[in-house]
Amino acid sequence: MILNMPLAVWFGILTFISLFTTVSLGVATHVFKKNVFKFHIFFAFITATLALIHLTLVILWLYFGIVV
Repeated sequence: MILNMPLAVWFGILTFISLFTTVSLGVATHVFKKNVFKFHIFFAFITATLALIHLTLVILWLYFGIVV
């Protein structure tokens, strides 16, 4: 627990920020014709990884009562 909040909450916040960044890069690529597609793919991978970690921590927290 960091600042008396479970890690699942922190990973949820990081996942949301990463998702917002991924969407922003996608919009920049398609609407504004910027050459940032490789960064969009990179952040999509980071978002998926953070989401899987977040999912695992939430399942441990809600179903097994293990708060990390």
